[in-house]
Amino acid sequence: MKPAVKWILCTLLVVAFSLSLWLTVQKWTGNIDSLAGCGSGSDCANVLGSKWSMVMGLIPVSVFSCLLYLVMVVSLWTRGDLMIWLRSLFAWILLSAALWFIALQLFVMQIICPYCMVVHGLGVSIGLVVLLTRPREKKKGFGLFSTLLPAVLLVAALALTQHYGPAPETHRLDHSSAGQLQPQSDEQGEGMIHLAGDGRLVVFMAETKSYRVEQLPHLGEADAKHVLVKYFDYTCEACFTTHKYLDELMAKYPGQLAVIVLPVPLERACNPHLLVGLKDHPNACKFAELSLRVWRANPEMFAEFHRSLFECREQPYEVAEAMAYSLVDPDKLDAVDDAWIKALLQQNISDYTSFVADTPVMPKLLIKDSLIVHGKTKDQETLETLLKKHLRISR
Repeated sequence: MKPAVKWILCTLLVVAFSLSLWLTVQKWTGNIDSLAGCGSGSDCANVLGSKWSMVMGLIPVSVFSCLLYLVMVVSLWTRGDLMIWLRSLFAWILLSAALWFIALQLFVMQIICPYCMVVHGLGVSIGLVVLLTRPREKKKGFGLFSTLLPAVLLVAALALTQHYGPAPETHRLDHSSAGQLQPQSDEQGEGMIHLAGDGRLVVFMAETKSYRVEQLPHLGEADAKHVLVKYFDYTCEACFTTHKYLDELMAKYPGQLAVIVLPVPLERACNPHLLVGLKDHPNACKFAELSLRVWRANPEMFAEFHRSLFECREQPYEVAEAMAYSLVDPDKLDAVDDAWIKALLQQNISDYTSFVADTPVMPKLLIKDSLIVHGKTKDQETLETLLKKHLRISR
């Protein structure tokens, strides 16, 4: 291999290794959503947080690319047909892996992670340079299929392991570092809107954050043994999944769980604190306002509308609006005080800006005191286990 080619390859390999190592560290430390352009709900965060970013639910795929790039760098300064064969094998692995992961993003997930595409682009460049400058082997048995076939089989094995192996954890459990959340007084002079009015009061964050159960939209009985608080968005897929898990658990443990549901629209039209890099979720503001209007007009119909709104979250807003008017007396719906809706959304968003200091993933589920689940759990059983452990729920 010519010295110029060797140094070009070495440079590409070092850059690719560094980026892969950086992504590995970010993945293992749970900081993927803090990367520029990787805020909660972004394409980047969804790709890097998916099961396709891990092997057996434990090892980031970037670990394998780190090792591969490192071995290739060493092979550049080692002579022999074996090293030539090894570089060729790794080149085909890089090309096959790039084809697999790019196809996943384009056709399966239908979202793109810029960081992943840069790594795959470097891998393709390295693979092509190695194969195009590959000298003829002196020993027989080191032909094209001695490297291409094993490479394809190895990548296929990786793909099958990812598909059929266990899914990685998709949530984060923390004692929130949000501290004392900033109160937002409503415009009706009733004080902090989350604790305004009468009825049962539940407290979190070392008693610095309080919620009046009967006055706020909630699912389940207000006198349930345990009351959780969920900050969510109707257009958020992870929020919908968590909603389904909680619905099943409330049915499984009657009288033990209730959930205060506080919408936080992931749309800049009403949420100016949405993180940079996170795309607006169309209709998020309108859906949130409509659900709160239904709650105020007819609390008995709220649970049904809440569930239906999740189901039609990808439909035009007019579909949701028609559904609301079919469930609730139109005169009552139109008479709801807009000031209350605005004040509650402002408070929810204010709390959201504090919670995202830990991590921006949604939803945010307050379990007890400062203990909060960020994001959705990988399955209902995981969430049930958490609630059993921390709340001692039982049948």
